[in-house]
Amino acid sequence: MIVQSIYRILIDLPDAKNRMKILKILLAKENLESDFRFDELANVTEGYSGSDLKVLCLSPALLFLSSL
Repeated sequence: MIVQSIYRILIDLPDAKNRMKILKILLAKENLESDFRFDELANVTEGYSGSDLKVLCLSPALLFLSSL
């Protein structure tokens, strides 16, 4: 008999400083303007998780591909 346990681990959402770090990693290979304001994007994404930020960064590319 296999017993499976389900655990939930609650992790706080990233603050603006950490959201900015996440965004820089996610957008590192993108061709952005030289004056791109990571700090402004980090501030307007309050309440976003790392996963939410990833979806936010991928959405424009997915929209472009769907229009082809």
